[in-house]
Amino acid sequence: MASKVLLTIFLLVCVGACHGDTNSNICTGDCPEYELLCSTPEYDVRRLKSALWVSTTVSHLSLSQASGRARKRLHDYFGGANAERRKISFTAPTVTQTREPSGSPVREVTVAMPLPEEMRKNVPKPTDPRVVIDLVPETIMYVKKFEGRSPRVGFVADLEARNFFKTLYNNKETFHGTDGYYYVAQYDSSTDSHDHRVHNEIWVFSTNERTYKWLEFDDLTERALPACLRNHTGPMVWEKMDQSDIPLLTREQCSTTYCEAPKKCPKVEIKEVKGIDDKSIVLKQYKGLRTSVYVPPTCYYDTALHASTGPLLESGVTPRELAMSVTVVMEKREELDGKNSCQKFFKVLLASGGGKENTEDTELEVDNNGYKVPETVKALHHGRVTNTAEPTSYSKCFGGNAYYEPNTITTTAKMLMDRLREKKKCFLGDHISIVEFHPQSRLFDRHNEINVDVDLDCSDQEGRPPFTFHLPVSKAYSRSEVKPSLGDQCTTHECANYTIAMRLQNNLKTIEYAPGSWFYSDSPSKSCWKREHFHKAMNPLFSYLNGKNEDNRNIELARPLHVYLDLVGHKRNEVVNCTVSTWVPEELADSPPKPIDDKVYFARMTKRRWFQSLMKGKYDITAIKQHLVEMMEELDKLKPFGLEYDADGAWFGAYDDLDKEERLFEFLFEQTTPKEGRGDGSSEDTDSEEGGSEGNLTEPTEERLALPKPEGCNEQTCPTVYVTKNHSSYMELEVPPRKAVCHKVTLCGPPETSGRKLLLPLFQYFKGDNSENKAISDTGFRAINIKVYTDEEEKSLGPCEREYRACAVLSEEYQDKELPKPNREEMSIMPMEKPYHAYGISMKGRDISSDGTRNLLKVLDEANVEYSKTWVRVFSYDQPFTDPKDKITHVFAVASEDGEAGET
Repeated sequence: MASKVLLTIFLLVCVGACHGDTNSNICTGDCPEYELLCSTPEYDVRRLKSALWVSTTVSHLSLSQASGRARKRLHDYFGGANAERRKISFTAPTVTQTREPSGSPVREVTVAMPLPEEMRKNVPKPTDPRVVIDLVPETIMYVKKFEGRSPRVGFVADLEARNFFKTLYNNKETFHGTDGYYYVAQYDSSTDSHDHRVHNEIWVFSTNERTYKWLEFDDLTERALPACLRNHTGPMVWEKMDQSDIPLLTREQCSTTYCEAPKKCPKVEIKEVKGIDDKSIVLKQYKGLRTSVYVPPTCYYDTALHASTGPLLESGVTPRELAMSVTVVMEKREELDGKNSCQKFFKVLLASGGGKENTEDTELEVDNNGYKVPETVKALHHGRVTNTAEPTSYSKCFGGNAYYEPNTITTTAKMLMDRLREKKKCFLGDHISIVEFHPQSRLFDRHNEINVDVDLDCSDQEGRPPFTFHLPVSKAYSRSEVKPSLGDQCTTHECANYTIAMRLQNNLKTIEYAPGSWFYSDSPSKSCWKREHFHKAMNPLFSYLNGKNEDNRNIELARPLHVYLDLVGHKRNEVVNCTVSTWVPEELADSPPKPIDDKVYFARMTKRRWFQSLMKGKYDITAIKQHLVEMMEELDKLKPFGLEYDADGAWFGAYDDLDKEERLFEFLFEQTTPKEGRGDGSSEDTDSEEGGSEGNLTEPTEERLALPKPEGCNEQTCPTVYVTKNHSSYMELEVPPRKAVCHKVTLCGPPETSGRKLLLPLFQYFKGDNSENKAISDTGFRAINIKVYTDEEEKSLGPCEREYRACAVLSEEYQDKELPKPNREEMSIMPMEKPYHAYGISMKGRDISSDGTRNLLKVLDEANVEYSKTWVRVFSYDQPFTDPKDKITHVFAVASEDGEAGET
């Protein structure tokens, strides 16, 4: 069922019959940018770029009359009916959004015009509250041209739309149905005469990023291609408008026609909130609401939407009757679900009317081993997953497409809560509900709401953590690379037989292998990561498959080829068995040829579940280890859902031939039964080695351990530095690549005494003292580089000539971004393309940079360690106001083999 709704795909590159930009012939002045993806003899497939539009909606019996009134409002806005009394140059096309009426002769008609691109950062506010600003995200449209004489839209548009819907249906294109929205785009908005010809187009929605990524999440994209693109295998790339360029899309006046037939709308009672004069804030009570509810096992807003759509649609919800979708965002209760779990939990509801007086909830049963609803979700309404009474909420409306505007969502929620607190209104302040009333096929004047549950007598406040105004999104939300997939691997080769049990993230799922036999071969080794050890373990198995068996039979290698990674043994630097395994082909499963080499054996595996993640790329040990660490971090966050895994070891698999440069890899952790008393997001204690660093080391992966971080210090702001080997007096380290903005200066004495001179230029750079006068979010941490001088240099060094460099080490999101150039000559941007190795120590206490430098160099020299003698790095994960006696500072020098990193 899910595969028949909201289908199609976006593609960046033209394929098949692909033509130039036809916009140049029909559009003059400021026109929205689009790209022609492909064409058929009857219509085009276009990608509209993300842009801001202004629109207004009129309900009327006549399509022509409604579009005329709406045009008048927009012409007034462009003529100066805005807060700045600014006259704006007219743009094209003028687009009418409508659909044929159902159940009532009155139809809702929206007319929209694009705003000039140079106004993006300073959009004049309309003086008429019925005129609104819209963000229209990148959208793929089917486009059919037709000619006409009148700029007014009338019955001809309905006829053209019906014919176009029929054409799309006959061509087996994917779209939202013949009763969905269609758009009339007109490229001559003149109203002086009704006799001249106007260039018209009918647009029909195909897909946008939100729709596509749901399909990608459910592995349905192959069914979603427009007909003229179905042989294309290129990357799917989406561009979002920068959040800083999106104006706040709250409304001064809320729509009253957002739920109409054919939707099955619930009854709603709306009241004013006493003491609040904001017309966009009301008290709402729904009656006769029917909902289907799903609690997705995820920590991210975008993933919650993608993960819920398929299960909810397959539960029997009829999209045609669907009135609204609701995403409830809950702040974690740490005492219930632990410190290390998701910061926020989600539940998603699809709702319609037609129920009894009280709300009827259908909670989807999840048939998966160990899955459970987190305790935070259960506690929200005292043990119930949903509020089964008539839900009463304070509500504030906003526009736009909620998926693309997490900042608008959180800002609107904060405005609502702040206003309610100001008027001493009680509400449940640990969660919000994001309510959307329109399908993705509606581009303009969308109606959304932020709702918070009412607590009229203020009796339900205890134990509720305050909502933090941040919506976490996954890496997939902003990624541009293709999601790894099996592709045709299992059509050209025999593969191990498994089914998908549950999708957790865009690239994380639980799978269930069918019972079957597996070949194995072992080789003792201290590291299965190294290619030579992997090959040594693999050789006996390959010899067996190539005929070294009692039947002298050649056996085709099934996919994938796995190697077992004993994480505990690697951590302890023990000799372990490097085990290689692959699936026994079906035809040999009951009686495979007996091996001659005793290093080869086979065993039967019963049905078991595994957590699976895929990776596409070169065989790079650092990238593979990093992927494994990130997978473990994600699984640890999901423990409140009852999803436990065996962290002692993982299977690492390869689908491609060993000589192929770009390969597909698989990571597997076995799913285990939740331990009694666990599921709170906490991890079991693990033994840690004692050595030169202060505190315990955490997150074991292979032989690596991570330097400890304070609570709440995530990978974005506190990139993990790994201890690859722990000596008695120093550590060998692996430092991740991160871009940095640095300021070099000479000081009198240690940096602790001149912090302002050293750090102030960095703060000013991030506040806008740069080539673009642009404020930049500074989410990283500070590191101080101390220049190392030889004994001879020290003798001639003046008291105020000692050189230092303060660096703001940026979060991972800036790694591939171009940053504004610093205005100051003594400042620079330092790129770092790959991880590097270093030697370091950790110290506790205040003002230790000078002592730490001397101690480190002394230790390394005594141990005859080769290191770069240019700079020494000093940093701390701790917050600036941490008690000095508790502060841990790390000091390290770059290894000689990575000397270039030491220079930069």
